[in-house]
Amino acid sequence: MQRYLVAFVTREGQTGKIAHHVARRIEDDGSLVRLIDIRARESEAGADDCDAMVIAGSVHRGRFEPELAPFIMRHGEALRRSPSAFLAVSLSAASHEESERAAIDEIVQGHLAEVGWMPDLVHHAAGAVHDRQLNVIERAVLHAIVDSKGVERHPSGDTELTDWAALDAFVRSFEALTRSRLGTGPATLESGD
Repeated sequence: MQRYLVAFVTREGQTGKIAHHVARRIEDDGSLVRLIDIRARESEAGADDCDAMVIAGSVHRGRFEPELAPFIMRHGEALRRSPSAFLAVSLSAASHEESERAAIDEIVQGHLAEVGWMPDLVHHAAGAVHDRQLNVIERAVLHAIVDSKGVERHPSGDTELTDWAALDAFVRSFEALTRSRLGTGPATLESGD
């Protein structure tokens, strides 16, 4: 039975929701998962003893949360020797504009180069806008971004842009890659991104 680490940093909760979803999918397929909320300062003991690792972080104003880089650097050796994946969560991932998607990918690649990690897979997942967690200025800016993408905002103030089917395809691809690298089953990579 394979052991996965899913570690995440979340600001408004959507990256956490995405990480929990990934962990459930992996568990549903019969593997063990250790889920770590990096910001909660949970114990990281044993984090490097996993067979595969998924790290998730969100981009806000062109930067990842500050706790993400130190976590990746602390576990860099394990990330480089194990099958690993990075989930980058942003509103730009929901864009149909190639220039916006290229810009967010440039931010992700720059961050990964900065921390010295080249994961086997990178997946861009669209985030969400949660009005109750934003101040007036942030809400106005994010509403303008969502509106420019042609997305109808939910009356509750919680507008979710995450493509859950694409996220599930990413999980299946990463599990196949992990089985292939560990020699525990056939590799049938699916296109998820």
